[in-house]
Parts: sequence; structure tokens; C-alpha cells
Amino acid sequence: MTKKKLFIIAMTSGLLMCLAWADVMLLSPLTLVAFVPLLWVEDYILHNNENKQFSSGAVFRYTYLPFLLFAFVNTWWIMEATWIALVVPFFEACFMALVFQVYHFAKKVAGNTKGAYFYLPLFWILFEYIQFNWDVNFPWLNLGNSFVSYPFLIQWYSVLGMEGGSLWILLSNIFIYLWLIKKEKYKPFDFEIENSGKRLFRQKQEGVFAILILLLPILWSVYLWYSYKEDNIGKIDVVVVQPNLDPYNEQYSFSPLQVARLTQKLATPLMDDNVDYVLMPESSIQEYAWEEEIDSVESIVVLNRWANRWKKAEIIAGLSSKRMLPKGEKTPAARKLMGSTDEYYESCNIAVDVPRSGSFDDYQIHHKTILTVGVEKMPFKKYLSFVENFALDLGGTIGTLGIDTNTVIFTSKTSGNKVCAAICYESVDVNYIRKFINKGAQAIFIMTNDGWWGDTKGYKHHFSFAKLRAIENRRYIARSANTGISGFINPKGQVIQKTEYWEEDAIKQSIPLQNSLSFFAKHGDIIMKPFSFFAVLLLIYSLVMNKIKKQNKG
Repeated sequence: MTKKKLFIIAMTSGLLMCLAWADVMLLSPLTLVAFVPLLWVEDYILHNNENKQFSSGAVFRYTYLPFLLFAFVNTWWIMEATWIALVVPFFEACFMALVFQVYHFAKKVAGNTKGAYFYLPLFWILFEYIQFNWDVNFPWLNLGNSFVSYPFLIQWYSVLGMEGGSLWILLSNIFIYLWLIKKEKYKPFDFEIENSGKRLFRQKQEGVFAILILLLPILWSVYLWYSYKEDNIGKIDVVVVQPNLDPYNEQYSFSPLQVARLTQKLATPLMDDNVDYVLMPESSIQEYAWEEEIDSVESIVVLNRWANRWKKAEIIAGLSSKRMLPKGEKTPAARKLMGSTDEYYESCNIAVDVPRSGSFDDYQIHHKTILTVGVEKMPFKKYLSFVENFALDLGGTIGTLGIDTNTVIFTSKTSGNKVCAAICYESVDVNYIRKFINKGAQAIFIMTNDGWWGDTKGYKHHFSFAKLRAIENRRYIARSANTGISGFINPKGQVIQKTEYWEEDAIKQSIPLQNSLSFFAKHGDIIMKPFSFFAVLLLIYSLVMNKIKKQNKG
């Protein structure tokens, strides 16, 4: 086998992953076999290196380009906002290839045992756990996201969460690979005649395992699909507004009152006394307001007067804000107040529930807490303070923003209904959304501005990820996008109604409230932490055993 052929085989995985994630991932079942070529390449390097023709980092090199292709095809759209985002696919590919290299190392130390193939899910899920929890949090490409177009197949996300999907993909690839190679002694795709009876039995056995790992989650999902029952505790009528202001040419050039009037114009034909909420997108209120004076913001006052023409309508909208910190207090997001030596404030991205009373004491504010890296949060700022200078100006505030220390949900003063308002990137974080649900949120509102990425797959993926949050938490979702796609999604992940891209629009839906907690909402992700823990132990064990082996040889 020449190195050129190995490279071609490895690139097949990259092509399969790109096809699987094309558009809105209509070919996502390809992920169930997409890693098979990479598993073959890694195996070949492990078992055909007697003459040291492959270096110690060969697996990294052969897997890097397939992952770079996959990452670039699915994140290039970030560069619509800034060319600096060009580094994203290179770093993502580096981490993915590193997972395969570490897997190769641990497998080599373990020896030629079939169980070592299952080290890959441990290390890969550790990587996805890190993607959620470190300063450069970017879980966009986590494998479990790929089944957004097939909610019928993944109802069990309500139990295992999105990470269960990642595990399913990895295990399917491994079992299918083991079935294909049919090996006693490593000879890839070697169909020897000798021991044919034993080989045939083993082939059938591994084939059965491959079929079971593919079918059992699907059968489980079918059962959950038909057995799921919604709570019957009442409904809310929600009007979702999509102003469709071009963030590059219109949104921040229109006056705040012009934007407020546009919202009124779009929503008014749908308003009546049954409307509970008017949901507006991220940054839809244009004033850069002090939170201590939020009840006097002109756009909010105008919109509140308008909403009070109906019996119970409340407005939930997004804006950029400033909030004062207690005198002498300095947070990672603190900015010095001009003219003061010991007073600081924070800039924030907030969702505000505007009370019908208009009273300051009745306002409810949620501060965006899962911040967009490079725009609202400067990674490793504690150690690399200069990175603040590279913040991307996407309108409104830039640099590290202030966040909530506690999860905030909105409780209606009129009806007592409880909803959460996730802002943009927060809707990608599976464990953050479930915190809202555990605080009592009966429906999920998402407000975003996807116009920065243009007509790319970015806004399509972002909308589709909301289906996963609906399934995981068994909640209805109302989504308002300035541009992109606005819509309503039911607890099974089905889109009930949606807008078209790049059109002014408003839509209305009556959505049932839910109180019951799914297993995932109650217990969180039961895969990532234990898998990550054992992955770290396995890596430490492999390092120690490798050192012992070298000493024994010496």
C-alpha cells in the first residue's frame, strides 16, 4: 500500500462527512460510516510499521486534511464577518486529528486487542466535552448535531442528549469497520480461505452487532415518538417578528424609533387580546441603554404603549446594555467609567421582558451568558490581556461582556407563565438550555441575529440546532431571528411554522406549555463527564505503560 493510496482512502472520510453535513444535513446517515476509512488507515499504520516507514505522528498527518476539509466546508461562512475566522477550521481539524493520534497511541500500547477500538469514543467525547467547556467553546461541529433533519430517528436525545448521537455515530463506525475487515491476523480486507468456518461465524457475529447498533436506537426513537404525551396545562399565543434589517447596511443606520415602528407594523395584523408575547430578535432595541434606566428607553416605552392596546401582550426583546458595578468591584468584563478611578461598568447583551405596568421594578432581564468567542468574549483574557484588541465589531458592543451568575427565566406578571429567552449562541449549548428548564421554563424562546453570515449554511444550521433543544427538553420553541429563519418547533423537533430567509415577516402560533421534565432535563448529559473521566485515566495509563515498556526494552 503506497502512502498516496492511504491518503486517498483517508480523504474519503472527509468527503463523506462533507456530504453528510451538506446544506441542512439531509445525508447525515452517512456519518454512521464516514469514519470507516480513517479507522482503516489508522489500523494499517499500526500493523504495517515494522520497518518504521511511518513516523510517530503519521496518524495525525493522514487524518488532518480530511478533518480540515470537513471543518472548512462547514465553518467558512464565519469569514463573512471577518477574515480572522479563517483560523477556525485549521484549529478544529488540528484537535480532531489529535484525537485520532492519541487513540492510535493508546491502542498501540494496549496491543492488538479488539477492545482497543473502543478507545476512540472515549477520546472523541472528551474532545467534545472540552469544546463545550473551555474558553474557545465551539461545539458547532460535534457529531451529534448531524441528525437535525431526522428528528424521527433521535427522539432518544430526550434521554441521552446530543452527545448520545455522537456516541451512536462512533460506535456504528467501529462495529461496521470490525464487520468489514473480518480479521484474525491484521490483513485489511483479506478474504483468506483457511479457517473459513470460523471466519464466517465471526463475520456473522460482528455483522449482527453492527446491525443492532444501527437499528436499536432507531427502534427506541420510534417507540418514543409514538408514546410521547404532551402536558395539558394551557397554551400561550406568541407573535414572532423578523424585521430583516441587514446588519451591514441597515440595522445600525436606522434610528431606534424606526426599528420599533417596523416591529409594530409587522406584528399589528396578528395582534389580538389572546396574544401573550411578542418576541423580537437579538439587538432589536437599538438604544445602548443603562439598565438602571431601562424603563425610560424611548423604543421600549413606545413599544410598551403599543402592546398595552391588547389585553395581556408582553414584549420580549433584545438589546445591548450597560450596567454599573458596585463601587470598587472589577469583573473580567469591567470597563472603567469615564472620569472615575474606582467605578466600573459592564457592557452586556440582554433579553428584556417588558412589563405591562412599565414599572422599573417589574422589568426582568437575562444577560447573555454563553458568549460568542471573538465577538463577546476574548479567550484566555486572564493570561493574554492583549487579545481584547482583536474583538470583532459586529455592531453594538464589542469585547468581553458581562454575564449572569444565576439562570434567569421570565415569569409573566399577568398569567404566571414561565419562559426562557436564550440569546443566539446560547441555543447551541445543550447543558445551558436545560438549566432554564430546571428553573421552571415551560417554553423556550430563542432570539438571534444571523445576518452576519449572509446566505450560507450558517443560519440554516443554527435554526436546525433548535430542533435538538426541543427534543432534549421536550419543550415548544419560538425563535425570532432578525435575519435568517424564525419559526416554531414542537417537542418532537418538528417545525410547525417558519419564515423564509431575508424577508420581513411576522408569524403567530399558539403553543402548549410543558411542565414535565425529560430524563435529559433532569439529569443532564450522562455521557460526556464519565467518558471524559475514563479517557483521562486511559491516557495516563497508556503513558505510564508505554514508559514501562520502553524501560523493559532498554
